[in-house]
Amino acid sequence: MLSRGLSILTCFRPGDFELALSELARRAELPKPTAHRLIAELVDAGMLERGDRGLRLGLSLFTLGTRVPRQRMLSQLAHPHLKRMHDLTRQSAFLFLPNGLDPVLAGGVLGGPGSDPGTGSPAESEAAACAVAKLLRVHRARLAPAGTGRVEWRGRRRAVREPSAEELARVAEQGFAIARCGPETVAIAAPVLDASDALIAALAVAGPPERTDPARMAAHLRAAGVGLSRALRSASGPVPVL
Repeated sequence: MLSRGLSILTCFRPGDFELALSELARRAELPKPTAHRLIAELVDAGMLERGDRGLRLGLSLFTLGTRVPRQRMLSQLAHPHLKRMHDLTRQSAFLFLPNGLDPVLAGGVLGGPGSDPGTGSPAESEAAACAVAKLLRVHRARLAPAGTGRVEWRGRRRAVREPSAEELARVAEQGFAIARCGPETVAIAAPVLDASDALIAALAVAGPPERTDPARMAAHLRAAGVGLSRALRSASGPVPVL
């Protein structure tokens, strides 16, 4: 029963604000009566909240997430670098953590010129996640250990085209990845490496193609990644892992 409840929570993807019960049941591959019963329990526990158009992740889940040592430390240390990236590029900046070969969004400074501060489009986070996914495949032999915290997704996943060998070779050669989400959004991502050159996180920026210079963005991202890596090494004690 616990695994079924978790499968409902992990149905939410970046950009999902509220999901209808029927959509949650479909993604989690559960009968609607079962999903309805589990959702009621999750609402009672504060893990989900009812909204005008469906259900959204609840405050209790957010509070629990802020207690994860690795995410809290990385998010806190990364925020100044994300803010600087946002200021330099005027694009949304993101922090991702590796969950195996799956990127997990752990923080961001959103919004660009003409948008409200703190807002970003789902296409930006999706493009950024796709770019980071390429990095994870290039660095798959040198990913920081994930311990027992790997999440196994049961629900249907958003279809992402597996990058070709040529694409991955290009990423490995240039040291950064590029991904698009439709004609209006492009993302650039670069790795954050530890002292042994294992990938522990990734930084990304995303925005309109006409304002994106890949080489310049990548240079800013690499500099931010080096700064974040130094900050992590300077933090007291070893960096906790998931």
